[in-house]
Amino acid sequence: MKLKQQYKDGNIVLVIETAEGNIDVAAEAKLRGITAPSTMLEAILMGEAGMALLKELSENAKCFADGVPAPAVTGCDKILCIGLNYRRHAKECNLPLPPAPVLFNKFSNALAADQESIYLDPTYLEYDYEAELVAVIGKPARNVSKDNALDYVFGYTCGNDLSTRDLQFARSNQWLLSKTFDGFAPIGPCVVTADTINPNNLAISSVVNGEMRQNSRTSDMIFSVAEIIADLSRHFTLQPGDLIFTGTPQGVMHGYPKDQKNWLKPGDCVQVTIEGIGTLHNTFR
Repeated sequence: MKLKQQYKDGNIVLVIETAEGNIDVAAEAKLRGITAPSTMLEAILMGEAGMALLKELSENAKCFADGVPAPAVTGCDKILCIGLNYRRHAKECNLPLPPAPVLFNKFSNALAADQESIYLDPTYLEYDYEAELVAVIGKPARNVSKDNALDYVFGYTCGNDLSTRDLQFARSNQWLLSKTFDGFAPIGPCVVTADTINPNNLAISSVVNGEMRQNSRTSDMIFSVAEIIADLSRHFTLQPGDLIFTGTPQGVMHGYPKDQKNWLKPGDCVQVTIEGIGTLHNTFR
């Protein structure tokens, strides 16, 4: 199942993407006289019961809506990011493979939606894109094993871990500050529920202004989604709705030769595509 969030009358609402269109969950539930989750986080928190309700509403629906996209998940407790998690990306950066997942984080101010225009502060010049598979946690996870870790995933979406490289390296590898500007964690266009996707070998790419920049597969990850969740859950509890950006493949501008760097600038368009999920579109201003 593909789920989205849209804005309707100034509020975020949940929709189901189908071949017939985007079903307005709240309107369809009201029409049928039942109660259903109204946001992505509510759907996550309701677990299997919520999924059963959404499946019921997706059949023979009559209420459709095409609103402005909202971030695919909101109200999350944590936005966690894994750095240097693709083998060929580590090679292009001339860095050794890390012995354990490299963790940093973003905050909720960084969330942005599919098709949203993101502001680039002119104080900095070296803005970079990073196509990433994002895992959405579905239930509390603490000390879970690698074998069971994927059972704690609600679904997956596309993400772009935007970075300000000149700030990142001007302050002794200041990863957090350089990566959590407003809008620097766009996600979408939808969340694909975990029962319909295998995260271990998906095509992942980014296109900037029509030019392919990244083109890889999640099988090049150093640490799989399951290994990441198991490692994080050994140190703290993952909560429903938590987002995990799982790293980016080779082809980011940071890895280009010095004389070939073409940083993001106002007017640019970036498309992040992941097999089985869709394409996240963002422009910059």
